Amino acid sequence: MRVKTRTWGVAFLAFSAIAFAVVITNSVFASSDTSGESDSVTKAIIPDNVLEELNHPDKIYTKDGLFIKKPQSLHDEDKFSQDEVVYDGSKTTNKIKAIIQYDATYIKEEDSK
Repeated sequence: MRVKTRTWGVAFLAFSAIAFAVVITNSVFASSDTSGESDSVTKAIIPDNVLEELNHPDKIYTKDGLFIKKPQSLHDEDKFSQDEVVYDGSKTTNKIKAIIQYDATYIKEEDSK
């Protein structure tokens, strides 16, 4: 009787070990199969001129109006009073007429608001 109990115990342990190994193996393969998701991701290198345009927009929209980029000259800051110029587009008010940001000057469109 004792031999039968050991045989059933060993068989149960062997079956459990095999089942556990199968479950672990299936979980590993299921989580590492991401080839379908990565097919839609581009690996192309973005040209420098495109990155430059993304980092230096032609227009800045704020709650106080639309500001259009114009070529920056050396004395753009002198054309406006200190109360009319900001260096951060998020700090605009109704009085602001120019934003100097991204190495460019943005002038407020008068009929935008």
